[in-house]
Amino acid sequence: MDRPLRLPQQDRADFETELGRALSAPQVRAALRASGDEVHGVERLRRTARESAEFVLAAAAPEYERYVVLRADADAVARLPVDAPSRDRASGWWGVLGLVVPVIAVGAALIFLVLGALLGLAEDLEVLSRALVDAGWVSAGAAAVSLLVGGAGLLGTARSKRAEAGEVAGGPDELVLAREAWRSALAERGLLPYLLAQASAVDGRRR
Repeated sequence: MDRPLRLPQQDRADFETELGRALSAPQVRAALRASGDEVHGVERLRRTARESAEFVLAAAAPEYERYVVLRADADAVARLPVDAPSRDRASGWWGVLGLVVPVIAVGAALIFLVLGALLGLAEDLEVLSRALVDAGWVSAGAAAVSLLVGGAGLLGTARSKRAEAGEVAGGPDELVLAREAWRSALAERGLLPYLLAQASAVDGRRR
């Protein structure tokens, strides 16, 4: 009876897939034909490979350790709480500063300037007219400043979101490459040499 593999469930399927490919490799089939045990040899080699899984896996230990570390990091990041509401609130405040405030300030500036110009026509209201005109220019300056600051804030928020999206997109790619590196090492340095040695050992004993 086959012993269960001492691997996480998600890695057992990879081991079985690479084992099936290795058993179908031309050099393994040729070794089984040479031993005269091609009919039952495949299942025998499959059973012995499973029983010696720890020995076979040791040949690809560095790649597997890297894969496990990257997978653990990805799982940890996925479990972290995402403070999306805070980012949305920050983006909202920058939007208010960059869009709403300038519109209000420009409207106030126009009103002050128009009223100041109209009141300036009356000689006894000259002081009030100047005050309104000054207030209008101050409002126009505030509109310009808020537009610049708010626009810069919105641009920074957009860049930050793009950077975070890039990091999230890059993580899984590295994990996929690590998994493929482990599977390749498992097949080339672990399974194929082991299966060939086992098939040749049977051929040697029969001679």
